[in-house]
Amino acid sequence: MEARYSLAELKSLVESGGFKVTQVALQTALALGFDEDDIKECIVESLEATHFYKTMPSEKVPGCWQDVYKITYRATRMYVKLQIGHGGEAIIISFKADESW
Repeated sequence: MEARYSLAELKSLVESGGFKVTQVALQTALALGFDEDDIKECIVESLEATHFYKTMPSEKVPGCWQDVYKITYRATRMYVKLQIGHGGEAIIISFKADESW
C-alpha cells in the first residue's frame, strides 16, 4: 500500500504554514509535552517515507483519505495521521503516542 498524499507536498505545506492541527491532535500533543512547533518540526524535519504505515478512509469526512505514519520523535513513539484538505491545506488529524508498538 502506498501513501495517498505526497510526503514532500505535505512537508512543504507544513513548512510554509499551509496547515491546520485538529483540536484533538493539539490536545494529545500538549499532553505529551509537545506544542504546535514540535508537531511542525516532527513532520518537516523528521518524517520520512519509511515511517509510512497505512492509508485509511476518513471516519468523519466521506471520500477523504488519511495517511498514517509511525515515528519515534524525541524518544516517544508517535502515531501521526495526515491529509490534504479540500482547500489544499495539510491537516494534522492525529499526533499522539503510539501504544501499538
